[in-house]
Amino acid sequence: MDRVVICASEICATAILVFLGCAGCINFGIPPNHLQICLTFGLAVMVSVQCFGHISGSHINPLVTVAAATLGNIPLIQVPIYFVGQMLGALSGFGLVKLATPTEYFETNSTVGLCSPALHEGVTPFQGLLIEFLISLMLTLVCCGVWDCRNNTKHDSVPLRFGLAIAVLALSGGPYTGGNMNPARSFAPALINGDWDNHWIYWVGPLSASFIGALFYRFLFGKEPVEEEQGNVAETIALNDKA
Repeated sequence: MDRVVICASEICATAILVFLGCAGCINFGIPPNHLQICLTFGLAVMVSVQCFGHISGSHINPLVTVAAATLGNIPLIQVPIYFVGQMLGALSGFGLVKLATPTEYFETNSTVGLCSPALHEGVTPFQGLLIEFLISLMLTLVCCGVWDCRNNTKHDSVPLRFGLAIAVLALSGGPYTGGNMNPARSFAPALINGDWDNHWIYWVGPLSASFIGALFYRFLFGKEPVEEEQGNVAETIALNDKA
């Protein structure tokens, strides 16, 4: 697939995620509750995957790209292309939120800007890292399960399944760290708002969980395709054939 098309697809898909998700955090007099925010991000993922999943896979997250490369679903040379698209998309999406929102509503009353990643008061950096690692690990396993060659006939509801998975993981991890699970989604608000406290957690946790989780799944649960005796291709296909 053309690299420019992949990059453009990731830019658009990630911009949709960040714009819809962060716009849902705006307080216009009635602050959105935790459930509302988590569902908004989950449904934003659903929209992105539905729109661009058939083009680039709609990774919209470096975690997903690292998992895909570790499983062999995409060549390593494509990883930087995905990363660039995701970062540009996240910056574009958050920039549009800022452009479309009156300043008095965009600014928050706390020391942390809108949608910036931050640990809950009392949560230590180690605890925050552990939470981001664990929920990112579960997201990685969701990806691996969807991509498994034994699931080729069960892709009709993938956007909805990914969206609901994001929502439940954010509901659990949100009170600790915000439940970001996405370095690109964390980076854009941090850069524009200038919030860098403990920012490393939102890279190390998800990316390490992605690599470890995908490696674990590949060697313990991965299955290669089996050709039928008449020479027809069986229902399963190799992970490497699913770019």
